[in-house]
Amino acid sequence: MSATFPARYPGRCPACDERVHEGDLIRFTEGGYTVHDDCGSVDVKERPDPPVCTVCWLTHPEGVCDR
Repeated sequence: MSATFPARYPGRCPACDERVHEGDLIRFTEGGYTVHDDCGSVDVKERPDPPVCTVCWLTHPEGVCDR
C-alpha cells in the first residue's frame, strides 16, 4: 500500500466509481491506479479501452464522430 496524497486533478476512482475531487486523499494501487484512500482493498476491474475512431483517431465516450 502506498502513501496517501491529495489529488491535484479531478477524475474517477476505479474502485468505487465515485468522483475524485481536487484535494481528496488518494493512493496508488499495485496496478498503478489511483483510488480513494478509504476505498480499502477493493479489487479494481480492468476496463477495456474504448474503440478508436477511424475518422478522427480519437476515442469517443459514446455515439458517432461529429467531424
